[in-house]
Amino acid sequence: YIKDELETIGAFLGVVEDLQEGYPKYQMVKPWAEQVKDLVYDIEDCLEEHTIALTHNSSWSQRILNNNNALRQIVEVSERNRRYNLFSPYESTSSYMAITVVLDHMRPHFLKGTTQNDSSGDPKKEVDSWESASPKETSKGAPKVAAIAGMCGSGKTTLAREIYNEKYHHFACHAWIELSQDVNATKVFRDMIVQLSLVSSSQTGYIGEEEDLVNHIQEKLKDKLFFVVFDGLWTLRAWDRIKRVLPDISISGSMIIVTTEILHIAEACTKSADHVYCIPLLPEWKSLELLKDLVLKSENGEMSPEDKEDFQDLDLDCLKKCGGLKLAITTVAQLFTSEAPHKWGGLCEDLPSLLYNDPRLKKIKIVMTRSYRGLPPYLKPCFLYLSIFPEDSDINVATVLRRWVAEGFVREMTGMSTEAVAVRYLFELFDRNLIKATKLTRNRSCKTCWIHPMMRDILVMVAQEEKFSTTVGKNINSMLPANRFRHLTLDGRSNRKLVKSVDISGVRSLTQLRVLDFSNARFLITQQDIGHIGELCHLRYFNLYESNICELPLSIGMLMFLQLLNVRKTQIRRLPSEITRLERLQILSASRKMEDSCHYRNKHCSCNSEGATVPKGIKNLENIEGLEIVDVRGSTHSSIKDLGKLTRLKYLGLTGLTKKNSEEVSNTLQKLSPSLIYLYLAAYRKNGTLCCLPTDKGSMEFPHLRTIELDGHIGTMPEWISHSFTLSVVKLHRTSLHQNNIRTLEGLRSLITLALLDSSNIGEELVFYSGTFRGLQRLELVGLPSLEAVRFQEKAARSVQEITIKSCRLSLFGRRNLKRLWDVCFDSGAEVVD
Repeated sequence: YIKDELETIGAFLGVVEDLQEGYPKYQMVKPWAEQVKDLVYDIEDCLEEHTIALTHNSSWSQRILNNNNALRQIVEVSERNRRYNLFSPYESTSSYMAITVVLDHMRPHFLKGTTQNDSSGDPKKEVDSWESASPKETSKGAPKVAAIAGMCGSGKTTLAREIYNEKYHHFACHAWIELSQDVNATKVFRDMIVQLSLVSSSQTGYIGEEEDLVNHIQEKLKDKLFFVVFDGLWTLRAWDRIKRVLPDISISGSMIIVTTEILHIAEACTKSADHVYCIPLLPEWKSLELLKDLVLKSENGEMSPEDKEDFQDLDLDCLKKCGGLKLAITTVAQLFTSEAPHKWGGLCEDLPSLLYNDPRLKKIKIVMTRSYRGLPPYLKPCFLYLSIFPEDSDINVATVLRRWVAEGFVREMTGMSTEAVAVRYLFELFDRNLIKATKLTRNRSCKTCWIHPMMRDILVMVAQEEKFSTTVGKNINSMLPANRFRHLTLDGRSNRKLVKSVDISGVRSLTQLRVLDFSNARFLITQQDIGHIGELCHLRYFNLYESNICELPLSIGMLMFLQLLNVRKTQIRRLPSEITRLERLQILSASRKMEDSCHYRNKHCSCNSEGATVPKGIKNLENIEGLEIVDVRGSTHSSIKDLGKLTRLKYLGLTGLTKKNSEEVSNTLQKLSPSLIYLYLAAYRKNGTLCCLPTDKGSMEFPHLRTIELDGHIGTMPEWISHSFTLSVVKLHRTSLHQNNIRTLEGLRSLITLALLDSSNIGEELVFYSGTFRGLQRLELVGLPSLEAVRFQEKAARSVQEITIKSCRLSLFGRRNLKRLWDVCFDSGAEVVD
């Protein structure tokens, strides 16, 4: 009964989220809906604690008794709705699909231009290329549809207006149609009739049913040369209704331009990515140039000639807030021109507050808030959650996805795991131009993302209004409001003294925490801090990355809902047997810090760590999908054997391989091979080896393996690697291989990244022969003291875009043969000969 009630409430809240501010009782419905949300959380907590009470003893009975009050409140809240007649679920004006499916072929567009590489050419010339050389009144053809897409405030409407004003006089009839998020098709069609002059002046009030209007416009346009701009399209449903008025055949050269924030809508309108122009964010130098131009050309009487001269050399912190967005730059320029120059520094500091309260910033606030309000209900909490990450840092995508799942924002769908659904949600945010990719992984997927600083400021305010989250930091008041916030972020830059002073009375009970992440804490995390971790019975995400913790408390086994446990780069050598009781655990990352590091000096590098031993009973973790790094040398034979029973494993890291345990490890890998997509194998540091692993082609098959890392002497490259159809990343440490071994990889069509690190290649010369490594895009050569020359023959590695050479003394030959190379990172030891 309770679960059914939760599903019904969830569906109801989705409808309430869909209401617009124009709804008659919106201000009354909003706080009532918040009460319902709080009830949902209380009911979920009650159900989980009931599960815990059944699993353990009856120590939770009193808390369950208290939480049962939440069930009684369901009736009270429902009665409150009836009493004030707040809302009927049938009054919603629209509904959303469960999920907007973003086609996989759209993903390259999201990653095509990261914020680091955004640049703009001449958009008008690009749009001109969409048109015919010259409209011909005699010939006929399908009207061309072009789209302009970009982040809110990036200048889509401005660009479209410039094109429209420049070209409309070449057409027999033309119209500029502004669209709202909730499109009234009949109103749009009547507006088109008037602007396109399809009726006489005496019939400007043309009235008809929607189908009559459609037929009328179609009939008139098919014999005319027309130009129409639809500004601000939000849904495909709206486009499907609007495009009915557009004739399939008209005078050749007829043109339609659509502006939208959403990439898949832009492509659907044009039916070709070639006819979509994505407006990029401005690079910093262009942003500063535009800001100076706007301010210096203003009629600001407060600016003396000396002020203007000083401003020319000014490097403004506000530019970081603008983030290359034209509307943001224009808004800041307007602020500057309305204030005396000596106040500009204060304006920059107060910008977050001004953004939400100052009328001068009303336009950008409306534009950005509209983008958030236009999200479907299932995406709003996911996007709002991004506001808890620090403004001045990139956001790790893997962290976001796992936290979304842990917080309960993502639910399984038919045929899709929660992780797969979370990835879909992420790409929907990319698709809507709400976030940008900043860094890519070795296999070219998104590693980190970025949210516009002003959009983040808006989300912070919205999150506080909706009691979603609040942040406490060095420059933020540590006294929280009395409202029941669901998420509290303590700024990682804060010290322990500030954290202790925080008044957390406004936060939902800390025992109901679902996410606890200490990975960015600047203060020392002690054993005492986690001593009572077992009392956080709802915890799903526990991250102690790079802390000085040396052991996990035995109460860790009480966290029966835990999904992720990260104790990498800690002092933990052995995992307690209690972790085998965590049946819902999906990700277990454990490793010990090492004093010596590889030349690569990457804090995420696996070779900088030693694994932790796992206890007996590891086979109980039937839902685990990621397990790294396991020290097989310190683990028992039965534990190694039990690893082979974890058939859902996708990510596996093993260290401590020796001749003695190689057979057991090989048997385990064979059992796990059908599911693995990432594999890290490291030999024992003192006398270990990878030589005893099977090398024959048929000895092992990994049908889905994408990334493999080998660390330690191996003697020869295993044939099963060189015959893989799926490997996109090969990373080698200390393997002591020669040219002929590396050549076994040259036929891998799916290989994107090859990293040779720390004496992995001990030959003096590395040659990339003509026609080999055709798909390779990224090459890393780090810490190879024996290597003296790298040669690229003509047509070798023709797709390479990035080369990194560090801690090597070598000469690079054939640079001119790498036609697509654009990113080169060499230190002083490398030289390009030609």
